[in-house]
Amino acid sequence: MIQTSPVNHCRDCGSAHIVRNGRNRCGSQQYLCRECGASKVLHPKQFHSEERKAEVLRAYQERSSSLRGLSRTFGISRKTITAWLKKTS
Repeated sequence: MIQTSPVNHCRDCGSAHIVRNGRNRCGSQQYLCRECGASKVLHPKQFHSEERKAEVLRAYQERSSSLRGLSRTFGISRKTITAWLKKTS
């Protein structure tokens, strides 16, 4: 039985020339792309859908509540919510 190993690709440029590059704070394996120099996790643990982002931003605009309250209500970090707010302005 012949087994093939999966070939991983860079999330930015799509190159297959990547090497392991330590771990991040969460303990996930980081990879460094030899082509573009990006250092990222191949498979991030969590992506937020556009609907979820819109829901959180709508709640922020309607209630004018604190970032701390939003982060506790929706389970999303304040840093992430702040980044979303900066992108929309």
